[in-house]
Amino acid sequence: MNAAFFDTNIFAYAAESDGPEPEKRDIARALLQSRAIVVSTQVMLELYGVMLKKLNYAADTAYRWISSLEDETVIMLSPTDVLEGIMISRRYEISHFDGLILRAAERADLDLVYTEDLNHGQTYGSVRVCNPFIEDFLA
Repeated sequence: MNAAFFDTNIFAYAAESDGPEPEKRDIARALLQSRAIVVSTQVMLELYGVMLKKLNYAADTAYRWISSLEDETVIMLSPTDVLEGIMISRRYEISHFDGLILRAAERADLDLVYTEDLNHGQTYGSVRVCNPFIEDFLA
C-alpha cells in the first residue's frame, strides 16, 4: 500500500456526510481506504477544529474521529520543525501552516502530500503535491 501524507482538507471531505460536493467525499474516502495514512499532530488539531466549527460535529464524535488517527503514522512536530516549516513557507510564498505540512511530509520521508490547498503537481523541495480531486498520481 502506497503511503502518503494527508492534509486536513482530505479528512474534512471524508467526514462530510451530506456536504455539497459528494464526489469529493467519495474520492477522499476511497483514498483513505487505499493508502497508508501519514498525518501530523497539526493535522489532527486542525481537523478537530474543522469538524466542530464547519461540519457541526458534536465534540465527542469529533474526538472519536481524531482518536482513530492515533493508529496511523503520526508525525510529532518539534520546535525545529516549526522553524523549518516557516522557512519553507517563506521560500515558496505559502502559508506557514502549509509549510509545516510539507515539513512533516519530509520528516516522514514521503514524497507525496494529498491536499487541495497547494499547487497540484508542484514539487516543494522533495515533496510533490497531489490534489486528488484533479488527478491521483498513485492511481
